[in-house]
Amino acid sequence: MIELAYKKIKIGILPEVGGRIVSLQYDGSENLLESNASQWNGPHPLASPTNLDFKAYNGHEVWIGPQSQWWKHQDLNPEKKDSDLFWPPDPYISYGEFEAERIGENKIVLKGPESPISGIRFTKSIIITDNNEVVFEVRAENIRKEPVSWDLWLVTRVNGHNLNFVPAEASQVEVSDPTHPHQGYSTYKVENGYFSFTPLLKDKEHEECTAKAFITPSRPFMASLSGKNLLTIEFAHHAPASIHPEQREVEVYSFATDHKESSLLEMEYHAPFETIPPGGFTETSEIWRIHPFEKEVSEAEVVAYLDRL
Repeated sequence: MIELAYKKIKIGILPEVGGRIVSLQYDGSENLLESNASQWNGPHPLASPTNLDFKAYNGHEVWIGPQSQWWKHQDLNPEKKDSDLFWPPDPYISYGEFEAERIGENKIVLKGPESPISGIRFTKSIIITDNNEVVFEVRAENIRKEPVSWDLWLVTRVNGHNLNFVPAEASQVEVSDPTHPHQGYSTYKVENGYFSFTPLLKDKEHEECTAKAFITPSRPFMASLSGKNLLTIEFAHHAPASIHPEQREVEVYSFATDHKESSLLEMEYHAPFETIPPGGFTETSEIWRIHPFEKEVSEAEVVAYLDRL
């Protein structure tokens, strides 16, 4: 793991595992991302077209969408190409080794491998500003001699028991069934202009409760409260028609159990779906801001604070 530390922010990055961010700390806080530190030193999966094992390092990573097309534009694994099972994601994206270049004390640029599965190469930039903001930028370059069509899908994982907020009304939200038949429905609410999963209210008859929310947000951010630190993730707002019809600008996945240590929340942003010409690229970005509170705050206090932003 390499670290980028500047002002009050410290970020931990695994270049050798997809160039993902696995740690985010503010002023010496605990890790605000969900990631298992025991995995960081390896062994790490190999990026190959036959590696279909998914190792959940969690943290923050970038995928491409739509999910249904992950294995449809390659010939290295014909069985996956012909299958209706889209999981797992491109192993070159998730587990490829990125080259890291430190540019000054507050910026790192990570250049990934060429993916023969998706036909792209990622370049990621992580910048910590003088205002203790994190600017995350990602570019996907088309390495093929024909156009490719994808969206950029930024996935940030936090603890599944965190209070969470996406600005939206009920008409802007669709919630899926549980991921697997043995799981219960994840509880949620849409109140005071915000969607939230409510994992502490989960069905006690099921050990696991899951669901995914597909959201067209009314304002371009999502938020998670970890202890006294509120993390907001901001992004560019786009017309709903520019988002692939299988996806939404914001998607939130909840995996809730009765135990904090085994629960997970994924906060996901989709950029517009684009056709990228040979040698061309598409790019997007997020701004992460950490808002520290002096004391423990209630959900109502967080909502009032977000309304003032």
